[in-house]
Amino acid sequence: MSRNYKKEYETYHSKPEQKIRRAARNAARAKFKDADPNKDVHHKDNNPLNNDKNNLSLVTQHYNRREPRLREEAKDVKKLLSKVKGLSKQQAVLLSQLPLPVLTAIVTQLSHLTMGEEVNEKSGHTSAELPPKGFSHPDAKKLTSLMSHYFKTKNPRLKIALLRD
Repeated sequence: MSRNYKKEYETYHSKPEQKIRRAARNAARAKFKDADPNKDVHHKDNNPLNNDKNNLSLVTQHYNRREPRLREEAKDVKKLLSKVKGLSKQQAVLLSQLPLPVLTAIVTQLSHLTMGEEVNEKSGHTSAELPPKGFSHPDAKKLTSLMSHYFKTKNPRLKIALLRD
């Protein structure tokens, strides 16, 4: 089946907000008129209406045409989690589900700690739920309770308050 460009224009490209975005993208490209034609102008905040010089950069077409949320975040999470020594796969999965700013705050606190995960034979709980024996820092209990409290909390305002303390 071939692409129907006329219908595509009528349903998407002819809308006023899309025309404004297209004009802003063209204006951003005009600022880099002497640049390599094989490069794209990238808006760092992914807002095509923000054509501030500090927000624009030249990147490869491959990078710029990928889905924005898949670009850097996966690399950043792996890099952050590699800083924590002795982190098990289960703990890494739990931490990787956190938003990037929250993960950064936790990893900076945990980066000098060594973590160990052991299963408590009596209760069957893992050390992710109990204070781990592998921690070698005096604030280990406080940090693990903060992490478990954060995971159990549903209220976003309470989560923010937990991170500030």
